[in-house]
Amino acid sequence: MTREQYEQRKRRLEEQLRAGIQLLESAHQAQVRALDLVWMLQAEELAAGLVGETAAFVSPEPTSPPAPAKQEPLPAPSPPRRRGPGDLAEDVRAALSRLPHRFTRGDMCAALGYEPDRGSLYRILQDLALKGTLHIESVGFGRRPTIYSNPGAPDRPADG
Repeated sequence: MTREQYEQRKRRLEEQLRAGIQLLESAHQAQVRALDLVWMLQAEELAAGLVGETAAFVSPEPTSPPAPAKQEPLPAPSPPRRRGPGDLAEDVRAALSRLPHRFTRGDMCAALGYEPDRGSLYRILQDLALKGTLHIESVGFGRRPTIYSNPGAPDRPADG
């Protein structure tokens, strides 16, 4: 690459940066205008509603706002138990006995009692299928889930 080509590419990158910034600023301005419009419409609706309510009920003397109730701060939720690398695989193997003969990922999550990482669960189910512990009856696509069968499970209907 020559010095001239380098300079030309650098100028093009700077132009692209400026154009990108302008597009981003324009999009931001459009979002702010839309937000302003929603705010104004809500304020008009609120004012129209208050005018109608005020005409229907007029208080003889102004009332003071009620004293704010003392609120106890909510305790921070406890973080979920951190699972080790083999814990999910053990949980899945244990959950197999609680599943019907045919099941989906959703059935597995219900049997586990928690929502594991999708990728981890997928890898474990694929590994079990490769080992012959499970069979894949139909591969999912889009919103259609993969249907697994558990040859060791009794043929009972899925819950739900």
